[in-house]
Amino acid sequence: MKDQFRFKTIALATDLSGTDSAALQYAQSIARANDSTLVLIHVIDPLGYAFPRGIPEMLSANLLAREELRRIENEAHSQGIQIHSVVESGIVCERILQSMQDHNADLLILGTKGRTEAGPVALGTVARQLLARSRCPIMTVSPMAAIAAPWTVRCRRILVATDFSAASISGLRWAQETARRQVIALHVTRDANDGDCLYDLEKLRSLTTDSAHNTPIEHLITTGIAGQQIAAYADKCAADLVVLGSPENELTEEEFQSSTVLQVISHVTCPVLCMPVTWDSLIPGFAADGQIRQDTVLQ
Repeated sequence: MKDQFRFKTIALATDLSGTDSAALQYAQSIARANDSTLVLIHVIDPLGYAFPRGIPEMLSANLLAREELRRIENEAHSQGIQIHSVVESGIVCERILQSMQDHNADLLILGTKGRTEAGPVALGTVARQLLARSRCPIMTVSPMAAIAAPWTVRCRRILVATDFSAASISGLRWAQETARRQVIALHVTRDANDGDCLYDLEKLRSLTTDSAHNTPIEHLITTGIAGQQIAAYADKCAADLVVLGSPENELTEEEFQSSTVLQVISHVTCPVLCMPVTWDSLIPGFAADGQIRQDTVLQ
């Protein structure tokens, strides 16, 4: 991977509940593989301690959080990882975003609650706010994510789903420069018309001809509900990572069940990397010698 595509500072937002242990292990693995700095962010919401004891409970929570973060730091230091932590107080989403800005984070990692039919359950309110507002990529990690192999080995096969939005195209370009074995570029359409599928295939191919790397790329066009199809192909091709474009706006309650991003995060076991629109401006130009190995239209 080229230096400009490495994550130099990785932020992990943690509630220290133990449910994000897989996210922590992924964060440590990526930091170790890329010689990145890892920043642990823990935010205490004062409203949660308004009753019954108020400030004494909040101070106790602060002390316990710092002790647990110190334990994690010591363990990471023993593995050669550059790490430090911050404990903030305030509105959780706001404090995480500010901490990311303060430390120039270029990747945020969040733990999820695993596979579930309800996207809002898998991804909490704060995470949904961050997806819409973060200027850097966000990686969600399920508790069931396979974490035995180090990141340098696991990032072999990347499935990139694109709806041709700027954010998803950024993800496609990033995957081309990152995958160690294969990129699977997938576009899901509701229209089964052969002509439209062929048009989408050509459009998809045109987006992957400028890579300076020779990573094999498989182009897939299929029909159906996007979230369901992406999750199915992630399992089918044993993807190590799924890459999507982040939603441009925070999802409303009415959009929870129809959101492609939430459907994918709720149903895949591998990590999901969500790319913001702004990330595209950070990607340098590509040489025009990329190779296309396989094109497939699925009916």
